[in-house]
Amino acid sequence: MKKIILLALSLVSVFGMISCATTSTMDPAAQKQAAINKSFDEVYSSHAGDLVLDGAKTYTVKKGDTLTAITKTFYAGDDENGYYFPIIMLASRNVVSDPELITPGMKLTIPNFEKNIKDKAVAKKMSGFFRDLTGVYRQKDTPAAADILPHLIEIADLLAKGGPTAIAEAEAAAASKSESADAAKTEAKSETKSETKPKSSTNKSPKTSSEPVVMPN
Repeated sequence: MKKIILLALSLVSVFGMISCATTSTMDPAAQKQAAINKSFDEVYSSHAGDLVLDGAKTYTVKKGDTLTAITKTFYAGDDENGYYFPIIMLASRNVVSDPELITPGMKLTIPNFEKNIKDKAVAKKMSGFFRDLTGVYRQKDTPAAADILPHLIEIADLLAKGGPTAIAEAEAAAASKSESADAAKTEAKSETKSETKPKSSTNKSPKTSSEPVVMPN
């Protein structure tokens, strides 16, 4: 029994040495990327349950593709829509961790934009996901990461308010309130002018007679 135990301990020690040797032989860039991938995976795991995959599509990455370009293709709109790519990465977390490492042939899952970003309840949940990703992007020191970070912060703030749908509703309500206030002011001014307008005089000067006046004797 003692021999078996000693043999098991020896094997554990050997495997540990191999593992340490493998880690130590990794170049610094590879070690850093491994740490970044781990950070991405931790964020993805924390928010996987927030994503709605009903109506999702698939896309095979082609040569020359960038994730922002793919995102804009599926989430048509202005350039800002390209920065919603993290929800594609969340849905495709089993394919690749770092968005900058997509390669031709990878099959990405494209979640439905309406059900994840334009749905007010889901948008608020996704806000936390985008905000957590900003921490990972601060670990990266690539030019792309520096460009993407402020957009992720802006989107996180937008989603916290309920997303584009909630913002549009709030803006429409504010515009309607402003129009009502303007109409009330116009009406009040009209009434004021009507009250202060000078009235035409009803007193008329007495008519003078053209006949000669006869004085009594």
